[in-house]
Amino acid sequence: MKSKPFGALFGLLALVAILGVAPAFGQEANEVDIAAGAGSSASAACVTTNNCFAPNPINVAPGTEVDWKNTDTVSHTVTSGKISDDNAGSLFDSGLIKKGAEFKFTFADAGTYDYFCTVHPWMVGQVVVGGAAATGENAPGNQTGIPLGAPYTAPAVPEFGPVASIVLAIAVLSVVVFAAKTRIIPKF
Repeated sequence: MKSKPFGALFGLLALVAILGVAPAFGQEANEVDIAAGAGSSASAACVTTNNCFAPNPINVAPGTEVDWKNTDTVSHTVTSGKISDDNAGSLFDSGLIKKGAEFKFTFADAGTYDYFCTVHPWMVGQVVVGGAAATGENAPGNQTGIPLGAPYTAPAVPEFGPVASIVLAIAVLSVVVFAAKTRIIPKF
């Protein structure tokens, strides 16, 4: 009767795996990567394509947290506004984000939010909350004069919530118990 301990072990491992994966359900991908090489110069490749912060612009719903991740080899900032604004950094300012580090900010209200890197002012980006981004040469935040592409919209991810994890765990455990009782699981 080695099938019962094996079934219990399998059930326990399945439950741990399910609970480990469950937090990923319902989360949206609202990540902006700071491009490698973005800080090298004002003529860096990402400057001409306006994606030193990628994606740029990014569209999110009100109440969404945006996460900037520094994939470059040098430190950067994420500072609200434009470099020419007197109130630049009044909404958010990350301070220096070192290589591999991140900065998060939650956008509560609808609107268009420009931002830039204070260390490398040619790096500009835009977060559009609750609406479509302006595109083209005159789009807010476009300091290059190069037309912007279509705005990035995070893919819709269904929100299952914690109840789905519990239901799935019960279903897996039921299958394991049934299989153990009917001896479908081979004995080792």
